[in-house]
Amino acid sequence: MKKIIQIIIGNVLMAFAISTLILDNSIVVGGVSGISTVFHFYTGISVSLCVGIINIALFIIGFCFLGKAFAMKTLVSTFLFPILLEFFNQQPYLHGLLNDQLLICILGGFLLGLGIGLVLKAGGSTGGFDILALIVEKYFKIPVTLLVNGIDAAILVLQISFHSAPEIVYGIMTILITAYMMNYLLSSGKGCVQVLVMSKEIERMKTMILNDMDAGVTLLDGKSGFYGNEIEVVLTILPYRKLPDLKDKIKEIDEKAFIIVSHVEEVSGNGFTYSKEMREALS
Repeated sequence: MKKIIQIIIGNVLMAFAISTLILDNSIVVGGVSGISTVFHFYTGISVSLCVGIINIALFIIGFCFLGKAFAMKTLVSTFLFPILLEFFNQQPYLHGLLNDQLLICILGGFLLGLGIGLVLKAGGSTGGFDILALIVEKYFKIPVTLLVNGIDAAILVLQISFHSAPEIVYGIMTILITAYMMNYLLSSGKGCVQVLVMSKEIERMKTMILNDMDAGVTLLDGKSGFYGNEIEVVLTILPYRKLPDLKDKIKEIDEKAFIIVSHVEEVSGNGFTYSKEMREALS
């Protein structure tokens, strides 16, 4: 039930962003909503009706080629999204709330990415042209990302004829913000920093990280490229909030220590996400 509620909230955010922000301000959009906008311009059929027809058609195709399990993941979004889209389209007080195109682009991309991220994080699927990409990947081994990006690019090109240059640029920005927000949400709460330390005080560094920072340590064997001598490297992964304190303590031990800090999207498992008691039991 928790996952279903999460998928519903995700669809509400997607429909709200597309209806009241993106389409309301003529910003180009990719996917099923984008191709539905093209049909609406040339035929006059409402965007929500086009979205519903295309989603149902793609759902049936996905059911036939990808199986029942995949179809069940897309079931809620397939039918709920076009209904919500039409609902928001029929609420005049929700339209024309903002006049700043850049703000609309940022907010629309943020909400759209948040909605997609919630659906995917709950184990659902937004369906759409991803279904076609998965089918082609299954039978012809063409990468899904390449196909999805190619379809979105083609849809954007189709919208050039009835959109101005600023609307196209804002549309591309919205897509980039959407992708960033979606990826951020999928790894939220799990992003950390990886720190590599090269120093002559390796034992003191190890003890400090284990005791003071309450973080795991891995010792790596290295070799100096210039002098050719053997060196030891300390590797640790810890939350961002602990990084300033760690750097201060490293400098206290060895002012000349060589430090490399890099972002890590996700960390889990023994030595990090497990409690001390569980780590001791597993060891």
